[in-house]
Amino acid sequence: MIIPGNGASNKEWAEKARDYFADDFKSISVQYYDHWASGGELIDMEIELKKLTNTARSFSGDIAILAKSIGTVLFMLSIHSKTIAAERIGRCVFLGLPPEWARKNRFDIDAWSSDYSVPTTLIQNDHDPVASAEDIRREQAEGKFGSLDLIVCKGDDHSYEDFEEIREYLV
Repeated sequence: MIIPGNGASNKEWAEKARDYFADDFKSISVQYYDHWASGGELIDMEIELKKLTNTARSFSGDIAILAKSIGTVLFMLSIHSKTIAAERIGRCVFLGLPPEWARKNRFDIDAWSSDYSVPTTLIQNDHDPVASAEDIRREQAEGKFGSLDLIVCKGDDHSYEDFEEIREYLV
């Protein structure tokens, strides 16, 4: 399952990821957010949680998750709310965790991550403008996001398009 970032430009990113990993998985689902079609600026967590949950229920066996930016927050919410069972997740890779952005937009990332139990690799660019790898390390030192295995990559953007590197952790 590919759970992209908030902005509509993430649709193209998600489809590139889907095409890149097509031969690695039996099937791949991309979460298309309703606000992309309506022209809204911000994800509706309630609507997207329902859609994500229904998609997860449609899969049999273990599920692999590739989540970027707000997709990481949405997935944490699904585990926190128990709409997706943590045991169903075979692999999970997060790209570009956005803790301050989530808090600013009133998404309770701290509560949602407090009981997050899925073994997860977090790939964070060292100079990601949304949250640098150092920002994430600092949060982890404060006891947040402790279940995430941080991998620092060189980069000064929030794009995460090096799918070959991502494959190392996802497949």
